[in-house]
Amino acid sequence: MKILLLTFTGTRNTQICGDFLAKHFTNEGHEVFHYVYDARKPLEEDLTSYDMVGLGYPVHAFNTPEIFHKWIKTFPKVDNIPFFIYKVSGEPFHFNNASSNHFVKVLNKKGYKKIAEKHFLMPYNIIFRYKDEIAKQMYLYLDALTNAYVKEILAEDYELIKYGFWQKVLSVLFRIEWIAPKVNAPLVGIRKTCTKCNMCVNNCPTNAMYINKKNKIKIHGSKCALCMRCTYDCPNNSIRFGFLNPWVVNGSYNYKKLVRDESINPNFINEETKGYFRKFNKYFEKQNILLEKYKIENPIKDYLVK
Repeated sequence: MKILLLTFTGTRNTQICGDFLAKHFTNEGHEVFHYVYDARKPLEEDLTSYDMVGLGYPVHAFNTPEIFHKWIKTFPKVDNIPFFIYKVSGEPFHFNNASSNHFVKVLNKKGYKKIAEKHFLMPYNIIFRYKDEIAKQMYLYLDALTNAYVKEILAEDYELIKYGFWQKVLSVLFRIEWIAPKVNAPLVGIRKTCTKCNMCVNNCPTNAMYINKKNKIKIHGSKCALCMRCTYDCPNNSIRFGFLNPWVVNGSYNYKKLVRDESINPNFINEETKGYFRKFNKYFEKQNILLEKYKIENPIKDYLVK
């Protein structure tokens, strides 16, 4: 089977999710092409030539980023091609359930048929930084859970997320976030610590950042997706990101280094966890049941208290 994975990502958490899915589908003997959205390098693949399509995005304010919705609207009409969704956020709450609702309707009209949808957890890239222990736990689970998701899809034991009425209402109301980039762009500034490496300009997935005639870095508000890649990747934390600046997280999570570091215990969220992350434990309990169902080894088994 030929499978096309289409991912929009800001700080690459959703891309990692797509890469894991591609790995597990390939291990099951299927041909996979994973395209990560880049405004400079448009998708050249013919969607109609694939047997199945996967769509991945980060949840923004209980929605997809607006750029993802616009991208979906450009997809060609097809004859009943199945698609599945993989979405990523930093919290497991049901408020995020209906984030796909608006574009699923668009795809249904174009002849695509939704067969599955799963919500995966990865660390925040905005608001506040997660501890290394949490980042490691989420990364290890992501590998295992994408494996389970692939097995679900291939076994036609599809996992679907229900879109409740109030979740739909919340999604519609918070779609006001789509105008936030236009409001925020004029407020973005560059600190004197900027070395003009132009990493932010060259790596912006939507090609929103540019250098003006005065040799200053600016943002096209109409193109910005508030994906936070520019502030996240900036080596000198030189971007003052408008009204979102108090929430900026600078510096990526080095997941591979975290995995190699045995001193970092990824058994952070469990039945004994207190505070905010105590609310995450039900998610991991549910996922452990899923891993057992498909005989997939618990990713943090070596750190569990015996």
